[in-house]
Amino acid sequence: MSKHSLLRLSAIAAIVGGALRVADGLFVTSAAPQTQQLAYFFTDLMLLFGLCGIYFTRIHRLGLAGLLGFVISFLGILMVRSSAISIFGFSAYLVGASVMLFGMVAIGIAMLVNHAFPKLPPLLWLASLIIGLIGLLPAAMAWAVTLAGVTFGIGFITAGISLLFPSPESIT
Repeated sequence: MSKHSLLRLSAIAAIVGGALRVADGLFVTSAAPQTQQLAYFFTDLMLLFGLCGIYFTRIHRLGLAGLLGFVISFLGILMVRSSAISIFGFSAYLVGASVMLFGMVAIGIAMLVNHAFPKLPPLLWLASLIIGLIGLLPAAMAWAVTLAGVTFGIGFITAGISLLFPSPESIT
């Protein structure tokens, strides 16, 4: 398989994973538990492949912060998939989702600082973090956590589109 084909597949995976993340947050919670787990597994698989394309296409411009963000994001996905484990008394899913988001924010900051990617995806991941933190406040509405997940997913969709249709200045 050529490098170009692999890049296109990872871009499609980012778009599909992001779209599934949006759908998971809005619709899957009403499905049977087995259906939910299958949907979440496929979502995470697509996000993982998308993450690889997002990171590896800009690896030489993202530096140590990008590498750490990638590793942290990858670890977060693995933690989400190990949700039966309890970490410090918290569900591994909640911890893993937070870890992945922090990793994506680290990659996003490296992208913004190094002008290594279009600005919209990293800004959406930063917005997802801010919205998620608001969702932790006692007076916050439950919609904040859902909105954080939707925003996170839209970040992956826009990143995948940027990989599929790169602007001339973003081609590296």
